[in-house]
Amino acid sequence: MLAIAACGGPASSDAPPPKEEPQGLAAIDPCALLTPEELKSFGFEESGEPDSSTSSEPGCRFNGRPFRATFSKNQEKTVESYGKQDNWAKFDRAEVDGRPAASAIDKSATQARICSALFNAGGGVIIIDVSEFRDQGLDECAEGLKIAEAIAPRMPR
Repeated sequence: MLAIAACGGPASSDAPPPKEEPQGLAAIDPCALLTPEELKSFGFEESGEPDSSTSSEPGCRFNGRPFRATFSKNQEKTVESYGKQDNWAKFDRAEVDGRPAASAIDKSATQARICSALFNAGGGVIIIDVSEFRDQGLDECAEGLKIAEAIAPRMPR
């Protein structure tokens, strides 16, 4: 009889209510997308600088050589919705970690050699903007996708 009462009795009202955990990308810190070891392996400085220049895309800038990068998140858009915009000089669809992804160059960034890698995560999108420190003829788009491959497995679906 006691065992039944212990298993099925009312829960104690002294327990605090469960905390609401942030959903999707809300809990993701763009400055912590890569581990310190990964940052070093990609040639970035370990500490990034928060970038809030676009309120819908909070991000973090990292200096490095031969590339610089900004990692951002957008909780309201997806790769698909970005692909419908007409500001792209190039928008090549891809797949990263089994997720929709893209490698894209904005029309305004063709001379600056800036490429964006995007992939869906947590109901939104992670954006990785990569540029060369000095033009050495390297492939910013390929580098962005390599970074996305490192980050994606740890992101919410």
